[in-house]
Amino acid sequence: MTGERLIGGVPAPRAAAATSEPVLPLVATDGHAPVLLVELATGLVLHANALAQQLAPGLTLPIGVDAWSDAAGLLDSQGRVLSGSDHPLSLAAGAVAVSGRLVQARRATGATPGEPLFAVGLPLRGAPGFDGHTLLILLPSSGLDAVPGTAPAIAAQQLVLDRALLATGCSFTLASATDPDMPLTWVNPAFTATTGYPAAEAVGHNCRFLQGPDTDPVQVAALGEALQSGRDATVVLLNYRKDRTTFWNQIAVSPVVDATGAVTHFIGVQTDVTQRVEAERVRECALAAERTARAEADQARAENERARQHAELLARRMTLMAEASELLAATLDVDESLDRLARLVVPLLADWVVINVADDQHRLGPRTFARHRDGREDLLGRYRELVPAGVASGSPLHEVLAGGPPTLMAQFVAPPAAALCEPEREIRRISLELGATSLAFVPLTARRRVVGVMMLVHGSSGRQFDADDLDLAADLGRRAGLAVDNARLYTREHTTAVTLQRSLLPALPNVPGLALAADYLPAGHDSQVGGDWWDVFALPDGATGLAVGDVMGHDIAAAAAMGQLRSVLRTCAWAGDEPATVLDRMDRLVQGFDMAQLATCFYARLEPVDGPEGRRRLPRLSWSNAGHLPPVMLDPDGRASLLQTGGGVPIGVPTPDARGHGNVSVAVGSTLLLYTDGLVETRSGDIDSDVQRLLAQVATHRPADGPGALVGRLIDRLGVLTDDVALLAVQIL
Repeated sequence: MTGERLIGGVPAPRAAAATSEPVLPLVATDGHAPVLLVELATGLVLHANALAQQLAPGLTLPIGVDAWSDAAGLLDSQGRVLSGSDHPLSLAAGAVAVSGRLVQARRATGATPGEPLFAVGLPLRGAPGFDGHTLLILLPSSGLDAVPGTAPAIAAQQLVLDRALLATGCSFTLASATDPDMPLTWVNPAFTATTGYPAAEAVGHNCRFLQGPDTDPVQVAALGEALQSGRDATVVLLNYRKDRTTFWNQIAVSPVVDATGAVTHFIGVQTDVTQRVEAERVRECALAAERTARAEADQARAENERARQHAELLARRMTLMAEASELLAATLDVDESLDRLARLVVPLLADWVVINVADDQHRLGPRTFARHRDGREDLLGRYRELVPAGVASGSPLHEVLAGGPPTLMAQFVAPPAAALCEPEREIRRISLELGATSLAFVPLTARRRVVGVMMLVHGSSGRQFDADDLDLAADLGRRAGLAVDNARLYTREHTTAVTLQRSLLPALPNVPGLALAADYLPAGHDSQVGGDWWDVFALPDGATGLAVGDVMGHDIAAAAAMGQLRSVLRTCAWAGDEPATVLDRMDRLVQGFDMAQLATCFYARLEPVDGPEGRRRLPRLSWSNAGHLPPVMLDPDGRASLLQTGGGVPIGVPTPDARGHGNVSVAVGSTLLLYTDGLVETRSGDIDSDVQRLLAQVATHRPADGPGALVGRLIDRLGVLTDDVALLAVQIL
């Protein structure tokens, strides 16, 4: 316990202060008792200590025993007054030793009215100056459930006997107050029984001989101060018997005054309270152990709760990081990436967020993204307009953008409006209206450069950012920066790739008798050039060559192979051979020069429309197919069909068999549609169903609208591309 003195390695017992407070506690526990000094010859009460005066206040001594008893309101066990009867006080006044006779207190003096008192009478035979006197002590008996005025107020005869034995076992002493050393002048036999010191060795000495090395000096000083000032006092001291064994001694002293009011003696009541002190010590140790155990349990619970909260925080942050990584990796569009990031951090990490993308000069650019937990789109829109040019150069945004570390403003204090320029004042006003109490600034970094800045703000929620939040935000910034940079690189490379791809495709020639339309669309998921192609070229014999193909792969090699195959096909077709022969010759060259691993190709010859001697006849279309999807023929009457004959294996696949071929006369007004698989492939993976759906779409086209309308309609119906698309539409005029 705090401030507690240890005696003999154990806590010293608490004792009543050295003062005569208006209490009447049990002598065997925590206090002392009312004490009277009675002259035997006259039966007068010559002296009453402070507690006795509380029982019978306002009396002038000396006074007769009966009168004092009436004034104190003492009753016998039957609830009758004591005066006029053979009561314990009158017996003691008659020099009869009284050992624990029972009376009751009618007056309340700190004890309960009706509380049993044990009267003890001790004749002071042989006591210097007190021969012919007796001590009358009234020992309170706290703990008995007394009922005033009734015999059942005494709980049990055995308990009464125990109290009487306790009373007779008390040590009583007289000490001289006129001698500076205050030596003992008389002790009763119980003193000798308790301490081992006979009267001959005790009388004439100050009772400090009972003290030893572990006696509490603070309590000794308190007792000495009370004696010097002539006051009542009660202390508990560790005393030593004659054989040097220790016991806890409760000492209650009361001053005895003469007719002039001078203190002449001190009456001492000493009680061995070792068992109580030891019990208190055990109880205190148990309580201390309980408090320690409770404190340890509370601490363990607190630590467990902190650990649980920390684990939950880590789990939430890991989930947040996982979601951020997944969302940012799911797109290669800069705007979509940052919009997803803003939606993720609000409101999980911040009440609102502003993300600025740096321009090519490493400044705050116009691309700004913002989100607030309560919407506030009007204010956020104005904020996005103002930030690039309206934020001072020394602001945290600029510092972080210039390569500074992540910055935390745990408690944001807005600068005075008077110190700001007009755009800054409006930014300040909007920030306060949106709610800004705590801010965190982190860079969006990628490949050792800053590509943007993210400002996280707490406002209406009342939360504040801490160092852990800043670390998490910085990690998000790194991931977001890499996503932004990847998206930028993809956009740049994809634009370059599409430009290169289109440059490899031929321009549509002007062929008499034919209307042509073509288009090429790159897939949006890949930044590489592909191998899809189409071609239209005039042959020396007047026919027109038509081709479409797809080289395996989506890289520079595929694009290069596509360019080579287109050139090889033109070379092989120049002699005017049938399409199957052209594809066979092309296949041998591709395999011989290792131009490509695998490619599909459809090649057709469209014969001249005009016949000999000016007679008009139907054009002839002949073709061969090297593993490509069959083209669609749309008749003038709107019937769509597939050119499925003439199929064979792809280019680059060895085959001993000659390639198949097909031919058909084509009616004027018919439209031939050549395409690559990106036009029809869907996620279902059923190519037959996909081709049939294309047939149905082509059948809805009106030939009078021309091939350009057909190509445009097919392109418009495309969803998200999974592969590049090349298509060529040829209408016979």
